[in-house]
Amino acid sequence: MAFVVVANLDDIEVGDTMLVEELREPVCLIRLDDDDVRAIHNTCTHQQQPLHEGRLDDDDTLICASHASRYNLTTGEAVGVFACGAIPVYACKIEDDAILVDIDQQLNDAPLPRHNPR
Repeated sequence: MAFVVVANLDDIEVGDTMLVEELREPVCLIRLDDDDVRAIHNTCTHQQQPLHEGRLDDDDTLICASHASRYNLTTGEAVGVFACGAIPVYACKIEDDAILVDIDQQLNDAPLPRHNPR
């Protein structure tokens, strides 16, 4: 897979998140500023909650809405309580006003989060 247009900059405000479901894996977009958008897997490693429902913290970490797990949006590393490891971070770029993601270009070595049946 190559870079795919998943949204336009007008679709997401600075500081907001957005769910992208059209790709092979669910992706959460996070707009840090006018020209910086990050793409991570949308599933929290703690209890597999959707990360697009979370919020951006002042230190550019994403906080899961369910149990406050936190993720560094550059490295994918878990930096708070509860998270059970890093989250995949995907290649993301802006061309003109389009946001493009390539989920085959994972920028870290985090495994895909999966629901573990009990």
